[in-house]
Amino acid sequence: MLGEVEEAFEFLYWMGEYRRLAHSWDNGSIIFWLVNPRTYFRVSKGLRPGTAQFISAAAVVGSSGQCTPEPWSTYLFGLAVLTFATAVNIWGNRILGRWTNLALWWSLLCAVIVSIVLLSMSEKTDARFVFTSFDNQTGWSDGMAWMLGLLQPALSLIGFDATLHMTEDMLSPSQDAPLAMLYAIVIGGITGLAFILVMLFCLVDFDTVVSSPSGMPLIELILQATKSQAAACIISSMLAACFVNAMVAGMASVSRLVYAMARDKGMPYHEFFGRVDTKLGVPVRALLFVYCFNLLFGLLYLGPAVAFNAYIASCTIFLNISYALPIIVLLLRGRRILATFQTADTPWQLGKHRGLILNWISVLYVSVATVFFCFPPSLPATGNYMNYVSAVIGIFLILFVTHWTLYGKKFEGPQFDFIMGLRLAMEIEEGQEDADLEKTTGQE
Repeated sequence: MLGEVEEAFEFLYWMGEYRRLAHSWDNGSIIFWLVNPRTYFRVSKGLRPGTAQFISAAAVVGSSGQCTPEPWSTYLFGLAVLTFATAVNIWGNRILGRWTNLALWWSLLCAVIVSIVLLSMSEKTDARFVFTSFDNQTGWSDGMAWMLGLLQPALSLIGFDATLHMTEDMLSPSQDAPLAMLYAIVIGGITGLAFILVMLFCLVDFDTVVSSPSGMPLIELILQATKSQAAACIISSMLAACFVNAMVAGMASVSRLVYAMARDKGMPYHEFFGRVDTKLGVPVRALLFVYCFNLLFGLLYLGPAVAFNAYIASCTIFLNISYALPIIVLLLRGRRILATFQTADTPWQLGKHRGLILNWISVLYVSVATVFFCFPPSLPATGNYMNYVSAVIGIFLILFVTHWTLYGKKFEGPQFDFIMGLRLAMEIEEGQEDADLEKTTGQE
């Protein structure tokens, strides 16, 4: 559905549509600032400790449990990866496309290798355990536990919007961006489901795996299967490389988002950050802004685990809301606005009735999921196991409202004449006017 919208208008158009819709209400451009969680959480989501956790797990396994990584060392590992990813984006822009293509194949290769290792060397559970067993130790009802369990897969599948941030770097964004978004979900869904099934069939000693001293159940699962510390360390390092590649691509995407926000005067010091380096051809200042923002937000990892987990859950909620907002605008303005920019040859169109049904399903899913993701993961809820997502959301809403109060009126929106869909429509309209003028002149 987002692909259908992007094909017609591209990402920047909807930034203007939020504000245009808001002008029909009393709140003015505040609607745009309700979209800003996408920007800030996409920025601050970069320093995920995935790479550092896999490296730390390899150290624990390689030392037979003698090495005990501290949160500060994990943070420094993550900071090193962040620095590397920033450097690649600044000085390696020419190879970025080939890098991301290689990263895709590397991720698929790692999934295949781990699956083969587990299936060939591990003891197996049975199909009944995999498909019918339901172990609920949360204190909630089974249905509620299932809904709360959607948070992790929801976090795994978000991020396909990163394609939209790179449309200005594409030669044919209206064709390629929706296709890339679709591929991200299809490939991620298929490989993710297959990988989960492999792990479940090899999950013989559940208690040992979830209480692994390495802190990474997957690495413990590989260690049990191979009975080899060296093999577990090598595979752990391979998986860590996947997160390095993800960081490189993530920095590219987020920096373009920050640059676009600054260029449209949607953030403080927009004159400084809304520039592209003429020699390197990349928004260096936006990249450094993302780097510093991640460096500071990564400090949450040094604090209580409940605070960091609340932050991660907030990322999922805000990003899901940001996905729903273009669809909500489409429903409020009517799907007929898509018809102006679609022809019979347009590849990405859902149709009037089917599109309307799918749009409503998407909005309802985000609405329901957002509520459930704010519940504590288990009962009884205590201070150490409480879900503080609602508190995080409240804090950021205060920041957003303050930000809008200071800078919201300065936001000008995208330059529509640079947007392919609108430019094409204007060219068609101008061509029709010229034809009518020539016809009138000929009759005279």
